Parts: sequence; structure tokens; C-alpha cells
Amino acid sequence: MNWLASDAGMVGKLIIKDWQVYQKQLAAYVAAMLLALGLVGMGTPLMASAGALLLLVLLLVVGSYAIQSSTTTERKQQTAPFIMSLPVTPMDVYWGKLLANLVIYLVPFLLVVAGLLALILTTPRPDGTVPWVAVVALFMLANFCVSLCVAIAVDSEGWNIFAMLALMTLIGPFLYWVSRLDGIVQYLKTDDIVWSAPVLGVLAAEVAVIAIAILVTSWIHARKASFL
Repeated sequence: MNWLASDAGMVGKLIIKDWQVYQKQLAAYVAAMLLALGLVGMGTPLMASAGALLLLVLLLVVGSYAIQSSTTTERKQQTAPFIMSLPVTPMDVYWGKLLANLVIYLVPFLLVVAGLLALILTTPRPDGTVPWVAVVALFMLANFCVSLCVAIAVDSEGWNIFAMLALMTLIGPFLYWVSRLDGIVQYLKTDDIVWSAPVLGVLAAEVAVIAIAILVTSWIHARKASFL
């Protein structure tokens, strides 16, 4: 059972193909995120809250759009016969699809995270919110990775949509919980950047969720002898 791609060059072409398809839409999302960061940077509570909410929504939308377009839509268009005509293996296609979506998502994701950290560290805002931003950002990345892995591994559009919506509903409770987490809440209004044990524990758990999702999906595809 081979977990690796047989042709790295072909995987690279598959990544470039998806990137070229979605780069115009991605540019629009990035422009909207820059606008949202501008609202956060205005400093007023109302504008900052509106900008933060817009950033959260945009991260969800860009992730769900990429997943739906690159997996569900391609299945509806029945591109499997075309893919099978190419000199690729199931693992080539899997890694191409996984890495392409990660690249597409990481561009706006890193822009948002870097922008927020820059605003926190270069303005009078409390620096103690840095660990909170890190925990929430990694949760959003984990949310996307699990949704992506489910979409790649499960052919049912209904189950894919259900999984995506179920994961989205966890965001509100997670934000409520982490904002009151011991090791974060007492530093939110201070300039002390403290990487406490609870913070590191949550970060480690989020990384573990991402790794497990990718490993399980890789194992499922490694068992496939063909595309059917």
C-alpha cells in the first residue's frame, strides 16, 4: 500500500491547474479581506467588530467555495473518465487535490493572520490577544482541513454538506469557550503575550486534528487500486 504520489511532476501540474482555475475568484476574496483588515485597523469598536466578523465569514466562504468547486462540482461534471485517461494514479490525484486546496486556502488565511498580528503588535491594542488569535486561526485551519478531507474521501454530496455545516456550527461555541479559557482570558486586556499550558494544549490538539484527518484520508486513498 503506497501512500505517496508516483509522479511529483504530475501532482505539481494538477496543483497549478486548480490554482489557475480559482485565482481570479481568490483575488476577489483577498481584496475583500484587505478591506476587512482596514475596518479592523480603524480602531473604533464598531468598525473593528464588523471587520473581524467579515474576516471570519470570508475565511469560511473561501474555504467552502474551494472545496465545493474542486470536488463536488467536478464529480457532477463527471471528470473521472478524463482523469483516468491521464498517466496518474489515485494517489497522484489525491495529493494534487489536497495540496491544491491547501495552497488556495493558505494564501488568504496567512494574509488574515499576518494582518491581524501586525495590527495587534503595531497599535495600542493589547498584545495579550496574540495567543487568542493563534488558537482561533488554527481552529479555522483545522475546520477547513477536516471539511476538505471529508469532501475528498466521501462521494456523497449530502454528507459533505452536512459535515461542512456541522463543523461551521462549532465555531461559535469554540469562540465562546476559548475566550473564557484559563490562560487566555486573564491576559486579553494586557500587553503580556503568555503561551500558557492551556493555550499550548489547544494548539497541539488542533495540529493533531489536522494530522489525523490527512492521515485517515491518505490511508483510504492508499487502499484504492483504481479510480473506481
